[in-house]
Amino acid sequence: VSAMAGFCSGATEAACTMPFDTIKTYVQVQRTGITPIGAAKEIYKLKGFGGFYFGLPAVLVQVAGKGAIRFTSYEQYKKWLQVAGAPKASEDFVAGLGAGFTEAFLWTTPTERLKVLRQNDIRSGLNRYASLPSAIQTVRAEHGIRGLYAGIGACGIRQASGVGVRFAVYGRVKELLTTDPPQIWQSALAGGITGCASTAMNHPIDVVKTRIEAQDGAGKKEYTHTVQAFQSILKNEGPKALYRGIVPRMIKISLGQAITFTAYERYTDLIGDLADSMGIFAAAPVGSRRAEALRER
Repeated sequence: VSAMAGFCSGATEAACTMPFDTIKTYVQVQRTGITPIGAAKEIYKLKGFGGFYFGLPAVLVQVAGKGAIRFTSYEQYKKWLQVAGAPKASEDFVAGLGAGFTEAFLWTTPTERLKVLRQNDIRSGLNRYASLPSAIQTVRAEHGIRGLYAGIGACGIRQASGVGVRFAVYGRVKELLTTDPPQIWQSALAGGITGCASTAMNHPIDVVKTRIEAQDGAGKKEYTHTVQAFQSILKNEGPKALYRGIVPRMIKISLGQAITFTAYERYTDLIGDLADSMGIFAAAPVGSRRAEALRER
């Protein structure tokens, strides 16, 4: 149930927030200080409306897959922490950290790399990564399998910190908002608040990740690893460069988290009820209405 609900909620979120992600990437890779509105205009001028969905196949694979990994691993880490007797106040954050690292190493880094390369085609005009299969072949031919894991350090830090904060904040915010019976807008608002909190905290590492992943070709790389990239951007472009694209990313993540958390709970109940009706045994994830009902039974 966790994996299927995570997959469905991730795919729903990706379909709704892709344009903001494309604008964010376009702003981050530019050195001219272009605004999000200016970036949107350029993307539309160069590629039309479809340009906002460059990299959509990789995004759908990435977000849908990592959603399944994130929620499943989060619940597993939380069970282990409970068995180990970890402080209850730290369970959500620590389990979220573990889930973030897990999804980064298993899934997010290679798919994020392919997504950023395709989005960077808008600016370069080369169209080297027009389809997901060809993108994989091009990266493999020029860089080997390791090329798919460019930026893995920055991606791991971003995912772990972001997911840890989201799970820690979401539960507490939702407790403050929830009424009896619970309303769908409460999950959406709690998810949106968690998205804003995590974005404000880790946006600089997202800029570093994007710069590393956008590097193309087999020549010498400007950015060799996370620390060097951070220092280079700070030295050559100043602190403001580390916050480029924060507005579209804030919108994308806050909206995305509102959709993800809300859709996850609804998909959990729907899939769980379907499994029950078919006589398939499946444990209900913590936090869903179905889990609450099962506990009451």
